[in-house]
Amino acid sequence: MSKKESIFNSNEENIQLINKNDDKFKPKFGIFKLLDYDLNLEERKMKFKEYDRIICEDCNQEIEKSNFICYNCYNKETDCNEQNRMNYGICKFCFKSNASFGCCKIKIFKSSDYDLNLEERKLKYKDCDIILCEKCNREIDKLNYYCYDCTNFNFGIFKISDYNLNLKERKLKYEDCDGILCEKCSQKIDKQDFYCIFCYVKETDCNKKGQMKYGSNFGIFNTLDYNLNLEERKVKYKDYDGILCEECNQEINKQYLYCFHCYSKETDSNKKGNMTYGTSKVGIFQISDYDLNLEERKEKYNDYDNILCEGCNQEIDKQYYYCNYCYNDIEGNGECKVCSIGNNDDCCSIYEFQQYLENFNKWISENKIIDIKRPIVEISDYDLDEDDRQEKYKNCDYILCENCGKKHHYNYCYYCYDEEMKELEKLISRSQPKLRDYEVFYSKVYNKKTKELKELKELQSILKDYENIYFKLEGNLGIFKQIMQQFENTKYDIDNKKIHINNIRYNTVNNCDRKLRSYCDCYDNEINLNEKKRMEFGKCKDCSRINEDLNDCLFCKPERFQRDFNKWTSGNKIIDKLIQDNQRIAVEKYDLLLEWIPFNKFTNIKYIAEGGFAKVYSATWIDGQIKKWSQLNNNWRRNGPLTIALKILNDSENVSDDFLNELNFFNKVSGCMCIIKCFGITQDPITHNYALVLQYMENGNLRSYLGQTANSKTWEQRLNKMYDICLALNDIHKYGLIHKDLHPGNIFIGSTFAYIGDFGFCMPANECLSNSTEKNIYGVIPYIAPEILRRKPHTLASDIYSLGIIINEIITGIPPFNKQPHDHLLVLDVCRGLRPNIRAETPNSLRELIEKCWDANPENRPTSKEIFYTLSNNLNEYKNMLLNFNETITMQSYETHPQAIYTSRLLISQNLNSNLPEPINCPNQQEFVSSEKLNTLNSECLECEIII
Repeated sequence: MSKKESIFNSNEENIQLINKNDDKFKPKFGIFKLLDYDLNLEERKMKFKEYDRIICEDCNQEIEKSNFICYNCYNKETDCNEQNRMNYGICKFCFKSNASFGCCKIKIFKSSDYDLNLEERKLKYKDCDIILCEKCNREIDKLNYYCYDCTNFNFGIFKISDYNLNLKERKLKYEDCDGILCEKCSQKIDKQDFYCIFCYVKETDCNKKGQMKYGSNFGIFNTLDYNLNLEERKVKYKDYDGILCEECNQEINKQYLYCFHCYSKETDSNKKGNMTYGTSKVGIFQISDYDLNLEERKEKYNDYDNILCEGCNQEIDKQYYYCNYCYNDIEGNGECKVCSIGNNDDCCSIYEFQQYLENFNKWISENKIIDIKRPIVEISDYDLDEDDRQEKYKNCDYILCENCGKKHHYNYCYYCYDEEMKELEKLISRSQPKLRDYEVFYSKVYNKKTKELKELKELQSILKDYENIYFKLEGNLGIFKQIMQQFENTKYDIDNKKIHINNIRYNTVNNCDRKLRSYCDCYDNEINLNEKKRMEFGKCKDCSRINEDLNDCLFCKPERFQRDFNKWTSGNKIIDKLIQDNQRIAVEKYDLLLEWIPFNKFTNIKYIAEGGFAKVYSATWIDGQIKKWSQLNNNWRRNGPLTIALKILNDSENVSDDFLNELNFFNKVSGCMCIIKCFGITQDPITHNYALVLQYMENGNLRSYLGQTANSKTWEQRLNKMYDICLALNDIHKYGLIHKDLHPGNIFIGSTFAYIGDFGFCMPANECLSNSTEKNIYGVIPYIAPEILRRKPHTLASDIYSLGIIINEIITGIPPFNKQPHDHLLVLDVCRGLRPNIRAETPNSLRELIEKCWDANPENRPTSKEIFYTLSNNLNEYKNMLLNFNETITMQSYETHPQAIYTSRLLISQNLNSNLPEPINCPNQQEFVSSEKLNTLNSECLECEIII
C-alpha cells in the first residue's frame, strides 16, 4: 500500500472514530496532521485554540493541548532530528529542526533604520541571520541593507545644485524623504550633515569642499590670518558656518581658530607660536632654562603672553615653568626625564628640590626642620587613609608619584578655596559701586575742556549730592590724585586676595585642618575598580580589606577596642561590661561610642548648676572623641579638644541603679537627633563620685533660655524649639522608653537645636506596671500628670502631659503655676482640672493640641508620633502667624512665688493618701476656684505630706 493510500485510510478511520464517539468529542475537534510538526509551539496553539480535543492523524491517540505532541508517535521515533522537529518545529528560513524555538536570529528592519548609514546598519544587524522588512515582511538584502520590494519607499536624490543651499534649506527640502542618495556616486547621504562624504573626500578644491559642507556661507582661513590675535580672528569669522584652511583644506575649529593639521607639521617654534597666538608675545622656553630656579624663570618670562617649549613646541605651564609633556613623556632608562644626561645629584630632574634647598636658611629661621632622608616605607601610601597621608606629607610643598613621577594634583582644601573666592567676590561687589561713585563724582566736578573745576554754584550743588564722597577727601590734596589712590588701594586689596587664593590652590598655603584630597594621574588611569578604591580610601593592614569609604575598617574596630580592655577599668564591673558591650557593637558610628575617660583628661573645669540629684560642670576634654584608627601611628586618632558637660551624681561612689539606668538608656538613644549625646563615663578622684561626660549646651536649659530676655525670642525660634522637643520625645518613645521627668530643666538649648537629656528616671514602657509598687514620687509638680500624683504607674501618656505643659510655657514664656506654692493644694487643684493659661494669640489648632496633651484622661491624649506629625504639617502655617510677644511679655512680666520649685525632688512621701479625687477636665479655666479659696478640703487629702 502506498503512503498516500495509507494516509487516506487513516483519515477514514478517524472520521469513523469521531462519528462513533460523537457525544464524547462534541462538535469542536481537530486532527493533528504530520505537517503540523513543522509549526512551532505558538503556531500550534494558534491553529488549534478553537478545538476542545485534538487527535493524532497517524495513530488516532489524543494529543495534550499543553505541548501539542503525540507521545505515542514521539516514543516510536528513533531519528533525533525528527524528534526535535516534533518537539519544536522547523525554522522557515534554514529548514532545520530547532531545539529552542528559532534556530535563526531574526530582527525586524524598521523604517527609522533608513536614517542610519551603511556602516551603522551593518553594526546593528551584524549578529542576525535574517532581517525582515517592517513594512512588507520580506527578507532584507544584507549587502545594501534596504528593502527592494517596498515600492512606496521615498528616496531623495541629492543633486549637485543642492550644494548651493545652506544646512537649514537642505533639511527642509529632504525632511520627508526616508533616505537620500547622491546624484553623482549613488552613495547614501547622512541626514545630519546633508552632503556626500565620498564626494567630499575626493574633492581637492578648497572652495568646493567648503561649498559642499556649508553651502555658500563658509570662510577660507588665509595664511595672513595668523598675524591676527584670537579676538580679531573671532570677529572676522564669527558669521561663518564653517572655516577651511587655505593650505591643507582641513576644517578649522572655531574655538581655537588655527589649523591643527598645519600646526602639527610645523617645526619652527616661533611660527607655531604665531599660528596659535598671532601677534601675542610668545617666548621659547629653552632646555638651559631648567638651570634657573622658579623665581628666575618667572622673572625671565614675565613679559610674555605665552611660552612654548623648545624641545616639543608644547605650551609651558606658567605656574610651574616646566614642560609637562617633556617631563612626563620621556621615560627614565637611567636618564633624566628633562635633560637625558643621566641621574645624579647635579641632574636637573631634581631642580625643584634644589630650589627648596636654596631657601634652607629661611626655613630654619621659621623653625621648619626639613628631613631630607628617605623614610623607611613600612606600608604603601595608598594603603593609608586620607588623614594618615596628610599627616605623613604635611611638611612637603608638593608630592611626586613614585610610580609615574608626576606631581599630585587637587592637593588643596576645596572649602578654603571656595570661601576665599566668595570673599573675593564680596570685595569686588563692595568696591565697584564705591569706585563708580568716585568716577562719576570726578567727571561732574572736573571740566575736561578747560581742565579746571566747574563754576562755584554748579560745584556747590554737585558737592551736596556727593557729600559721602566729598567729606572723605582731604581739601589740601588734589581730588584726582585722591580718587586714583582709592582705585589703587582697591586694586591692591583684590590682587592680594588673588595671591592668597592661588597659594591655597597651588601651594596649599593655609592653616586649615580639613582633609586635603591628593591624587596622581595613576588614579585616573587605573581601570581596576578595587585598586582605584584602594588608591582613594586605603586598605586595612590588619585584615587586608580595602576601605569602602573615608572611614576606617569596620571589621577590625571591635577587635581594636577589645585589645585595650585590659588597659582601663572604671572600678565597677557593671560599668566596665556596659562600656565593653557598647564598643563591640558601635562599629559604624563613633557618635554612638561610650568610653571610660580618665579624669585627668579634663581641664578648665567650671561649675554651672546644681539639680536635685547632681552637679553640672563644663570642662575641656583634651583629646576629644575618637575619629578613626591611624595605621601610621597604630593608634586611635582623635578629634582634638572638645568642650563637654560633666554631670557628677551626688553620692554615687557606690553606683546606684538610677545611674546605671541613665547610662543604659543614654546608650540606647545616643545618636538620635535632638537627644543629648553621652561620650562616656569618668570618676572624680577626690569624691569618687561617678560622672557622665555629655554634649555641652552653650545656652543652658530651656528655663534659662526662656528667662534670658524673653521678649527677644521670636515666634519662629519658639516654634523651632517645640519641633525639636517633639522630635526627641518621639524618638525616645520609639525605643519603648518613658522619660518620667520631662520639664524645662531637663531640656537643653544648643547653638541651633533643642535637646532632651537627663535620663535618670527613665524606664522601659513595658515595665510601667512595676511603678505601682514605688512608695515615693519624684519630679516637678506642674509637669507631673494627675494620674501619677495619684500613684498610678508611669506611661507614655504621662510624658505627653508634661510635653503639653512645656509647649504652652514656650509660647507664653511664663512657668506654669508661678504665683502659688507647689504644695498639696496645687496637687489637689491639678486633679480637679487646673491647667496653665493658654495665650489668646495661640493658633486654634495648636491650642487644641495642647489641651489634648494635658487631658485628665490619659487615653484621650495623642501619641508623640501624632503630635510630631501634626506640628510638622502645620509648622509653616504657624510661622506665618506672627505673634507680637513684645506687647505682652517683658523681662519683668511675672513674679515667682518663693515656694514655687522647678527642680526635680522627692515630692510625696509614703504617707500620701490615695483618696485624691479622680482627675477631671475643667471646661473653663477662668472660672476655676482654687482649693485654698474654697477652704472645703477633704480631711483625708490634707494628710498629703509634701517634702520640700
